[in-house]
Amino acid sequence: MNIGSTFLSLLLLPLVFQSPQDRLKQHYEAAEAQARAGNLAGAETEYTAILAEGYLAVGRIYSAQQKHKQAIAAVEAAALYQPASDETLSDLAITYFEAGLFEKALQPLNQAIALNPQSPRAHSMLGKTYFALREYEKAAAELKAALEFGSNDFDTSFTLAIAYLQQRRFSDARRVFDWMLQHFGDQPELHVVIGRAFRVAGRLPEAIDEFKRAIALNPSLPHVHDNLALAYLMNEGASRLADAEREFKTELASNPDEFFANYYLGIVYIFQRKWDLAIAFLKNASRVQADNPDPYFQLGQACQELEKHDEAIEALKKAIALNPDLAHNKFQVTTAHYRLAQSLLKVGQVEAGQKELRLASELKAEAFKMAQTLNTGPSTMGTSQLPDQEDKLPATGSTAPPNMPDERAMRELERAEAYYAKILAATHSSIGLLRADRGDFRAAAEQFRLAANWNPQQEDVDYNLGLAYFRAESYKDAVPPLETEVKTHPQNIRARWLLGLSYFRIAEYSKASELLADVINSESTNIDLYYALASSLIKQGKTELADQAIQRTAKVTGDSPQLHILLAQKYYAQGDDGRTLEEIKAAVALNGQTRQAHFYAGLVYLKMKRLDEATRELEAELVLNSNDVEAKYQLAHTLLIRQELARGVQMMREVVKAKPDFADARYELGKTLLEQSVVQEALDNLEIAAKLDPQNPLVHYELGRAYIAAGRREEGRRQNEIFDQLRKTAPSRKDH
Repeated sequence: MNIGSTFLSLLLLPLVFQSPQDRLKQHYEAAEAQARAGNLAGAETEYTAILAEGYLAVGRIYSAQQKHKQAIAAVEAAALYQPASDETLSDLAITYFEAGLFEKALQPLNQAIALNPQSPRAHSMLGKTYFALREYEKAAAELKAALEFGSNDFDTSFTLAIAYLQQRRFSDARRVFDWMLQHFGDQPELHVVIGRAFRVAGRLPEAIDEFKRAIALNPSLPHVHDNLALAYLMNEGASRLADAEREFKTELASNPDEFFANYYLGIVYIFQRKWDLAIAFLKNASRVQADNPDPYFQLGQACQELEKHDEAIEALKKAIALNPDLAHNKFQVTTAHYRLAQSLLKVGQVEAGQKELRLASELKAEAFKMAQTLNTGPSTMGTSQLPDQEDKLPATGSTAPPNMPDERAMRELERAEAYYAKILAATHSSIGLLRADRGDFRAAAEQFRLAANWNPQQEDVDYNLGLAYFRAESYKDAVPPLETEVKTHPQNIRARWLLGLSYFRIAEYSKASELLADVINSESTNIDLYYALASSLIKQGKTELADQAIQRTAKVTGDSPQLHILLAQKYYAQGDDGRTLEEIKAAVALNGQTRQAHFYAGLVYLKMKRLDEATRELEAELVLNSNDVEAKYQLAHTLLIRQELARGVQMMREVVKAKPDFADARYELGKTLLEQSVVQEALDNLEIAAKLDPQNPLVHYELGRAYIAAGRREEGRRQNEIFDQLRKTAPSRKDH
């Protein structure tokens, strides 16, 4: 296999190192030192540390891009490579949280706290997770602990205050807010945030005080007058209309296009029955937020009061069309249909008006049912849907979805992602090479597979992956990466020959012989290549071409077991049982452990109906190579002929498990199970056999019997018809 750590050094060494890159460099240098000293396990430990750092970095990048599924997979990998890191476990919890998997976030957080009981980050995140789960008492306890252990961020303290408000522990919330004002500064923005929290919690006098303090510090702060006006309306209603009107006008003086000031000022004028003024401000609001149904709804009402029914109809139709759902704004759409009906009737559209009345009645009944399960709360003065920070207790930072990065930040994230992808690919390749050096080819293949996932252009990754699968005897898995390697690098003869050997191992003899054809004219001394080529040609009945490979084998190996096995295959294919057995005996005389010798002896004895000897030979083959599926199939087939049904069926099940697309094995198993009245399993196997070998009439015959046994007579009849057609048209096939 080709060394890949050089590529990793090229990625790491030219950098101006800062954390975390300098940690990657340190681990890389330590890994190289351990490898030079022959301590492969120590080298792998250092490479694993690079993986932990790299996966954590990639997870954070994916989180910033709001790719939650990828972020979870990456940070889960980081935690796998570094399970005893409270930082990694906390990051894992955050990725779960951001994906809305709050329950799943609890376990890594508890593990992080077990590793570091005074981790402010873990306690803070655990508190925010409990908050998201609405377990406010637990949330408050964890958030308080986070502050005690040194957390001094806004998110933790503010979420703690909100948790107290949810429990109606108002004095505790007030103490936290006061601490925040002292710690973060007496800023007007902070007073606004605190005021909103008090307002949503129903503590309107405290909310009003906070908004007034914000105005005293900065009278021109955006939205502060809106907030104060809303608090007036929610606290004392109509008695504070004049104060609310003043605050909304103050807001509009500095921000004429502010939606909520326009909208609520329109509401104020509706309550004051100043219809023309209401219409003007509601039109402004609908212009600013053209997809919001609420200003259109209120505008329709105002137009009706002035008998402007055409304008009312237009506005109410928009309110209905834009309405997101029935429950929106206290089931506002039901009233919209009713008001629309009134205006339609007024302008003489009786049929349309009556239709709207029916709709209003139906929706009202549906709304009543829904209201039984929804806590809709008290109706307010034309309340429009407020933004998130307005209509619910706020929770910031990790407890709210992050904003999407801007275009420039996205480019930086993509650049960082590409960099770490190369780091991860190179590191997985390095670990794969270490595992291969230790003979653990299955683990090596997994590492190369991960490397290819992260960077398909990684040097030699496809060849190394195919070679590792081949050495692990996973020949089918070896084919795709080797095909890619041969396609990408057609000059790589080793890859092409290895692909040919892989095809030979999975019985795709035509492809194998095509890829190995030039071995004859090469100077290779690799006996496996000549053996595979000759055997593939024999399997295809091309014995004359096979003779060339056999002669080349004889030249390279002399009188070898492999040579005699090839000759045995050739004579078996030609039906010469005597010479087949002679060559097998010669092979075994040279090496009693020669693979395929007992297999072909078993086939000859099976053909000669000498079942005891066939069984003995095939069992001997499996002792030498327990993974030989063909030998196991032939033994199972022999056992079934001998009526050793229990053992034969069990072994045939093992065959189809190892090779699900083995049509003959499916047929034999299904046929035998049907004879034992195990109908459903028989049917399953025969259906698969029919898909794999649709031109075999015997499969359709047995499948028809299975359908009839299962009570599916019509399907059974169709299979019998297929059997009759194939028996007439298909070439004669040997019974299994």
